[in-house]
Amino acid sequence: MTASQSTRSRFRRLCLVGALVGGAGAPAAARAQAAAPWRSPTARLDSLRKLYRVAPAPVQPVIVSTFLSAPGSSLGSPSPQGVGSGDFFAGAGYQERTRFTSRADGGFGVGTGFGDPGAGVALEVAVTSYSSIRHSFASIGGLSFKLHHRDSQRMMLYAVGVENAIPWGLTDGGTSAYATAGHVFVLRPDENASFGVLTTSLGIGTGRFRTQNAVLTHRHTIGVFGGAGLRIVRTVAIAADWTGQDLDAGFTLTPFRDRGIVASFGYADLTRTAGNGPRFIMSIGYGLNAHRDNRRLSPEDLNAVFKTP
Repeated sequence: MTASQSTRSRFRRLCLVGALVGGAGAPAAARAQAAAPWRSPTARLDSLRKLYRVAPAPVQPVIVSTFLSAPGSSLGSPSPQGVGSGDFFAGAGYQERTRFTSRADGGFGVGTGFGDPGAGVALEVAVTSYSSIRHSFASIGGLSFKLHHRDSQRMMLYAVGVENAIPWGLTDGGTSAYATAGHVFVLRPDENASFGVLTTSLGIGTGRFRTQNAVLTHRHTIGVFGGAGLRIVRTVAIAADWTGQDLDAGFTLTPFRDRGIVASFGYADLTRTAGNGPRFIMSIGYGLNAHRDNRRLSPEDLNAVFKTP
């Protein structure tokens, strides 16, 4: 073998050894690269998430049951609260005597709703039979309409409506248009605490919401009405309501939680400005929702919504 051939042979052996070493080193380099956290795409993504993570805004819980089952602020004037799709209600009222008489009387009403007051505007439709003790049932009555909206974040209620928009028989109240708004104040953190929830409402209206003097003199004025209700305990609230003509005051009871039964007892015309003295009044109502929700939600989802403070 010549010197040049020997040199070429050693060169080929060196190249072969280099190739073997390089091939063995490639997996090790790949493993080293994969083992380096700062080079891993997943690790880099996690780092970016941590770097740019934004803390959630602080929230204040508002209990839905506190909002919806707040004490009523009206005993004789329209409530800014109303029903939506799937809601149905029925109620009956009684008074020991009518104005300037000694004869008792009462009425009965049913109604339903259309739309979602929390998401937009809902329509409440009610039909009422008046003077159902002194006259034949449904011989005197009226069909009433109310558009209403509920703002859960601000704990506000808004409504406009027409009572007896379509009357029949010899109704003495006539047709009355109105607009009203209400606000629910949560006075204590625990919704079941005594004196924990206050409801207020204020409105204007025509027809029966005018003063008695305006009615007797046939003046087409606009009256002001409003009231306040304070929850004393979970099932009992006290309310005072200026109807535009007189002051009504009494108690509202919800004896069975989540059963939709509401009863009220009190006196009308405490100020003697629309009659000949105070009159005992009472009513009882029942409401239900025909919708069924089969979703499995947590207690927090069922009982609370949230708003930013």
